[in-house]
Amino acid sequence: MVSSLFPNPDARAGGAPAIVVEDLTLRAGGRTIFEDVSFEVPAGSLTVLAGASGAGRTALALALAGRLSVTAGRSSVLGLALPRHAGEVRRRVGFTGNATVVPLDETLTVRHHVAEALQLAGPWWRRSATRDRVDRTITAANDLLAALEDVVGENAPSGPLAQARLRRGELVRDASPVARFTLSLVLALVSGPDVLVVDDVDQLRTADERRAAWAALLTLERTRRDDGGPLTVVATCQDWQELDDVLDPGHRLGALPLRPVTVHTLGAPVSVPTPDPETR
Repeated sequence: MVSSLFPNPDARAGGAPAIVVEDLTLRAGGRTIFEDVSFEVPAGSLTVLAGASGAGRTALALALAGRLSVTAGRSSVLGLALPRHAGEVRRRVGFTGNATVVPLDETLTVRHHVAEALQLAGPWWRRSATRDRVDRTITAANDLLAALEDVVGENAPSGPLAQARLRRGELVRDASPVARFTLSLVLALVSGPDVLVVDDVDQLRTADERRAAWAALLTLERTRRDDGGPLTVVATCQDWQELDDVLDPGHRLGALPLRPVTVHTLGAPVSVPTPDPETR
């Protein structure tokens, strides 16, 4: 496994790592899914798990979220050893991007989907999905979409971010791909997790949509700041070309405070060469 570091000088992660993985191995049905994987995820950073199809990206992401037990090795998330504290890890790690594990219900309206997520994330004895909180959650998603349009949107009116917004009464299936991706992020954050795991950024089909997704993950903040701690993000993909695009020093996104980025390649190298560590 190869690692590349693209730190942003304006955003430095410090302190104890949020995730530590040592010699992690997963075998199933006589097949090795991944083997001897080791890395650390700095708190407050964006860590990318990249690899070709079959390299075990999704399985590793599920393991880090406390949703899958491995065959060998050691790992801890937020200081909690897995699998012993898997339940607590699941409560503190948001997971999204995988339609099999956490699907969006496309038959619901945006308002109803957000209300359902808020209610499930809150205590059973209190109504968490108030109209005001639902509206504030949708507004936060639309504010993020508007910010993304400013920094990565195209000038053409037909561009993937032009007027991409979540409308309260709209069915989820009718929202644009970028708007649905943003909705999935917001829903994963309603419980105020310390770590967000996003599987398969490649699900967005166009390069512009993927640039917007990476821009969101680079700038995303916690929705709840009880302790002021940073949000740590882990994302999987096959190819990080669009991430490299938005990290270019000449990109407009560079004017914003961005989280540091580490890329870990799983299995065989992906199609683009891995550069030596460098400061961007």
